Amino acid sequence: MRDERQYVIVMITAFLNGFGSRTDWDDFTSGPLRDAELNRIRQCALAIELPLDADGRAVLKELLAQAELVPHAEPEGPKPWRLEIGLLAGLLVGAALWWANYLPGAGLFDNLPLLVVPPALGALVVVLRNSRKKVGVHDPRIIAQNEQGRV
Repeated sequence: MRDERQYVIVMITAFLNGFGSRTDWDDFTSGPLRDAELNRIRQCALAIELPLDADGRAVLKELLAQAELVPHAEPEGPKPWRLEIGLLAGLLVGAALWWANYLPGAGLFDNLPLLVVPPALGALVVVLRNSRKKVGVHDPRIIAQNEQGRV
């Protein structure tokens, strides 16, 4: 996911400094943003006509100031655990259990639950931890954005 706050600030600054083209402006104003406040700023910028005149410059400076006040998208606090890490940890535990319980002469898949159940439990631990801490896909901000139709 790109940093939308930085994207808005860079695009508005580029146009204030005269480095943006009409294509860049069309790209900036046409695509919706996930963050509601940044999307509102983008929609306000949509009303500005190019090339910039004094009024358009003043409006862009005001929008730039508003964009700089928007907090960073990445909040401080716990980071989500990756599901792959839980699966890998469980697989390693399962492989160790399988190796410890290996029976000579038995087939490779005689103790298959020892290789399947621990990774599933590892994934469950990751999901429960992330939902309890409300991080990753369980973050209320992400849930609210997805309910608005922005994935």
